[in-house]
Amino acid sequence: MDENETIKMIKSRRAIRDYVTSKDVPDELIYKIIEAGAYAPSAENQQPWRVIVVRNKKLQRLIGQIAVDRTIELFGRATPREEIERRLGYIESKVSLERTIDILITGQRFEYIKGEPETNGAPVILVLAIDQTHVGNSQATLRGTGGVYGWSSPRHAVIAGSMMMQNMALAAAALGIGSCVSSVQLDHFDDVGAISKELGIPYPHWVPILCLTLGYPVSERTLGPPRQMPEEIAFLDKWGKPFKK
Repeated sequence: MDENETIKMIKSRRAIRDYVTSKDVPDELIYKIIEAGAYAPSAENQQPWRVIVVRNKKLQRLIGQIAVDRTIELFGRATPREEIERRLGYIESKVSLERTIDILITGQRFEYIKGEPETNGAPVILVLAIDQTHVGNSQATLRGTGGVYGWSSPRHAVIAGSMMMQNMALAAAALGIGSCVSSVQLDHFDDVGAISKELGIPYPHWVPILCLTLGYPVSERTLGPPRQMPEEIAFLDKWGKPFKK
């Protein structure tokens, strides 16, 4: 069966970390990207998401520096070298592997978030926040059940927000805009609070969980890390029984 354009787009999308800083992304395209994101499914169509379009360079540098600092802390100090090499085991070239590890442990991998010309930074950042009271605590019939008796209302918002983010990344690719999803700057409670304060997000009711950088790519990425095939990751009826076409 031939693949249609949608399947081809999904397979060809790549994380872009080098942007043409001098070329801005028009508001019209950002609007279309967010609009496509809002077509993601959510429980009872509550749409528990908000997106902040960050163009202010001071705010971009703040968000980017947090990402750089946390990366240095996580990979440069806390994560053993052998664990980093295991995660990057798909890189066959030793030279490429060493370079990748170097830009990871030094934080260079996330310099692009700052939006600086010297590092081919992204002109725009979209910050996605979700409603933590989504579903359980927001309904009269379920109010107070969030986190009790097995209910987990924030989980629905995280799922919906993640699907919205994927929609936006695919829409950006379809429009010729490079993008990269990142969360390292929002993985620590202190950073979530700091970014929420700077962006005026009413935390902890609303919580930023993901960022999406946008910009025109310096060059198209044609290759990405290998993907596991369905027979490697899917089971038929029961765990351990491979699903094959």
